[in-house]
Amino acid sequence: MNRSTWASRYRRLGRDAIFLLLSWPLSLLAFCLVLPLTALGTGTIIIWVGLMVLVLALSIAGGFANLARLAVARLDGRDPVPGGYLEPEPGTSLHRMILRRLRDPQRWVDLLWVIVFFPVSLITWILTVVWLSAAVGGFLAPIVNVIIDSVLPGQRQGLAYLLGLYPPLLWDSAFNLAVGVIFALTAPFVLRGLAAMQAGLTRGMLSWRSEVSRLQTSRAAVQRAEADTRRRLERDIHDGPQQRLVRLRMDLARAQRQAEKDPVAASAIIQGAMDQTQQTLDELRQLSRGIAPPVLVDRGLAAAIAEAATRSSVPVTVSTELSEDLPDHVSQAAYFVISESLANLNKHSGATAAAVESRVVDGVLHVTVSDNGIGGASTAKGHGLAGLVERLNGVDGRLALTSPTGGPTTVEAMIPCAF
Repeated sequence: MNRSTWASRYRRLGRDAIFLLLSWPLSLLAFCLVLPLTALGTGTIIIWVGLMVLVLALSIAGGFANLARLAVARLDGRDPVPGGYLEPEPGTSLHRMILRRLRDPQRWVDLLWVIVFFPVSLITWILTVVWLSAAVGGFLAPIVNVIIDSVLPGQRQGLAYLLGLYPPLLWDSAFNLAVGVIFALTAPFVLRGLAAMQAGLTRGMLSWRSEVSRLQTSRAAVQRAEADTRRRLERDIHDGPQQRLVRLRMDLARAQRQAEKDPVAASAIIQGAMDQTQQTLDELRQLSRGIAPPVLVDRGLAAAIAEAATRSSVPVTVSTELSEDLPDHVSQAAYFVISESLANLNKHSGATAAAVESRVVDGVLHVTVSDNGIGGASTAKGHGLAGLVERLNGVDGRLALTSPTGGPTTVEAMIPCAF
């Protein structure tokens, strides 16, 4: 495992540690507020006051649930997933709004999450504190032992003293350092597992309705993107190669009729047909590049990016830091973004230089295409980049476009690399 991988793991360790250490205090506060209110509301529901108390408990639980959703999104580096609550209709009375909140299943799941999450967060908090304390304490203990021995010689009695090992200070320092190294090396994996378990519980209980809706939207986006691509491919084939092939057949028929009467004219017709054949092949290659070039399948995304850059009439600087095990849907979506962006800037940007950067950061592929052109690019319908947003929605990706009038233009796609 190289140095950059370990550096990435320890950067992730910091986020996981903050997430785990802050979760339990917030969970404790939520538990102490929501549980008594729920009990009070349930006990007084017969006199109707309990309904208002239950609404208050559900609202507080929903507030803490929203904080948890934001924390999980920040941990994963993704957009926050909404709770999927029932929205009141415009003009709804206060009485109906209260009843709607009480009938909302997600709000009751939020309340259940507050109760379930409390012991879970307590366990993960204790394990996190133990692991970090052991890692830090293992490295600091030798310094503390030296200070104690210098101030109070012969008074310190550690593990080496109990085992009869000599010299005890050296053995205790070696043991403490070994403990520190073991816990420090395993901390990224242990805390990542704890954070993933806690985030999975939160996401499973608090965002399941929105996740289902998002998956349905994502599936619809994939279907629309594929349908648009198919229609465009059919149109381009009909308007280009198909018409050229029809003309080619007519030219060859003319050449056959002229072969005996006027060989020179027949030769000229055949030469024109050969030119038509080459143009048709060029168009077919261009159309196939928009789908998935063979180099992408055979040699991976980095090679496909390099090939796309060589086809650009605008000079393109390529910088890639990619592994070879990217999922196919991620590679294809990234290539689509790059090829469409390069085609758009070649047609409309007026740029003299462009750059393509691609790298994986914390499990997310970041692809950036920038140029020094005149700007004004847009993802609105009818523009060259219109299909990128839907294509990325189909793989849970995001698109960020910066293109002020006068330039420069930057297109950045972020695609999760989960299989």
